[in-house]
Amino acid sequence: MKTLKTLVIAALLLVAHSSFAASWQEISDSLTTMNQQGLSRAAMIEQLIHQDEADLKKALSQLRSKVKQQKQQLSVAQQDLAKLSKVEQKLNQELAAEQEEIEGIQGTVLGAAKRVNDLFEHSPLGAEFVQQRQTIDTILEKKNFPGMDEIRALTALCRAYATAGSQVTLGNGEFFAEDGNVVRGEIARIGALGAVYRDRDNAGYLQANSDGRELVAVAGEIPGPALNAIDRFFSGEHSHLPLDISGGAVFLQMTQSKSFGEWLESGGFLVWPILAIGVIALLLAAERLAFFLRIRANSDTILHQVTRYVELDQIKEGEMFCREKKNAPTCQILASCLKQIGQTQEVLDNALEEALMKQMPRFEKFLPTMAMFAAIAPLLGLLGTVTGMISTFQVITVFGTGDPKMMSGGISEALITTQVGLAVAIPIMLLHHLFERRVDVLIGDMEEKGTAFKITLLKTGRITPQPQDSNHE
Repeated sequence: MKTLKTLVIAALLLVAHSSFAASWQEISDSLTTMNQQGLSRAAMIEQLIHQDEADLKKALSQLRSKVKQQKQQLSVAQQDLAKLSKVEQKLNQELAAEQEEIEGIQGTVLGAAKRVNDLFEHSPLGAEFVQQRQTIDTILEKKNFPGMDEIRALTALCRAYATAGSQVTLGNGEFFAEDGNVVRGEIARIGALGAVYRDRDNAGYLQANSDGRELVAVAGEIPGPALNAIDRFFSGEHSHLPLDISGGAVFLQMTQSKSFGEWLESGGFLVWPILAIGVIALLLAAERLAFFLRIRANSDTILHQVTRYVELDQIKEGEMFCREKKNAPTCQILASCLKQIGQTQEVLDNALEEALMKQMPRFEKFLPTMAMFAAIAPLLGLLGTVTGMISTFQVITVFGTGDPKMMSGGISEALITTQVGLAVAIPIMLLHHLFERRVDVLIGDMEEKGTAFKITLLKTGRITPQPQDSNHE
């Protein structure tokens, strides 16, 4: 079995070897053919590569030449750009300078237009140039530079206004009366200074309204002589008339004038305490005045009469005489001296001093109170002023300082309390000073008469002289 298997395998190997040898030859021939074809293709590809390389080198040379040319062009362009940049910078500087000049001219023109517009708004001639004033409106509304036509029109308008401002014109026209109705009547324009009117019922002054395009009758009470002058001017009797250079402010102020009560109320609540102080001080001053008028000033006569009673040894009659003259302070002093007859000089001096001390309260009654009122009244006025100023500054904080009339009105009302306080305090101080001087005069007179009467008592021996000090001897 093994031998048979070996033989079979050998036979198979021989068959396979013969088949493999035949296939290998074919494969070798095929590979040879393919190699030759590959070499042929490689040669062709190498030839193509050499051709492409030559083409690329040629193209690269052309590109380098073109790049060099473009670099030269770029350098020239950069030089041109630098030159153009310098030119542009110079032109921008010139343009900026011209722009500033243009803006300056534009500002001048706009400022002139605003001033001319303000002039027309406050002038009675504004109603005559309504159509021409549209040029001003156009200039003010435009944001760019006004044209030369507009500048020429503005110049012509100013010339026309100057010409009309130097003329006096008479004619008929319409205007707004004080009640707001349109009225037609005679109108006289005295240049740009003012205008007057006369209709069937009234005569008066005219002023421009808020925009200066209409004439409005001035409100307020116009004095009679002025009305007569206006009427005579229109009638041709006179060639002159009084002008209202205030634009109606004077007559409006006359119309808006406050009464005394309204003026006091505008000062605030502190005005009333000040007035109360003034009334009380006036009552006290009246009482003091009546008191001092009751005091008799014939002290020399009284001293002579009492001295005569003492010399005649009529002491009781002298005391009775002093009681009858109780309204004379000198009698009160002399009566106290009569009671001390027979006493020592020291007792008499004390009696005189006591009598003077008793009279002082009667004379100085209410005077300290009046002095206090004279000091309090201006302080209350100052307090009212400070309070009013605080309120005014609060209004300024909220609304600003755009309205000077509102500020001046608040400050004026704040100063009313100070004015009232000073008006009350000054008379009180004067009266207090006068009463004090009267008291000083009375006290001095009583001291003089008391001293003179004491000397009389010492001379007549009615008073024991004061013993001298032994050490002094």
